[in-house]
Amino acid sequence: MRFAVWIVERRTKEEGQRIRYRRALLSQDLERLLLSSRANIRYSLPQDLSNASVPCAVMTASSDTLHGMDKVLDIVDRLPNAVLIEVPSNQYAHEADVLAEIEEFQSSIGN
Repeated sequence: MRFAVWIVERRTKEEGQRIRYRRALLSQDLERLLLSSRANIRYSLPQDLSNASVPCAVMTASSDTLHGMDKVLDIVDRLPNAVLIEVPSNQYAHEADVLAEIEEFQSSIGN
């Protein structure tokens, strides 16, 4: 577990993101985390997402180095009716203020 924390701490730019991931990782049941990792290690998002019928919002921050912007943009391009919501920081994505962007998206689709 400490190795995963070490990697996350070196790959993230924002202190708030490092703290969140460190807390999340250190609070996990190691055996369950390993089982989950093994079950999902070979998962890959399908290339063809054209049958997705639900409007999707994909949120990202350019400062998020764990989830590369190129991968995020690729997913948005492959999802029909997808909207990219770029927020100022990863920290912002975990605060109540982000609800304004989420509610704007929901209003735009009529929900």
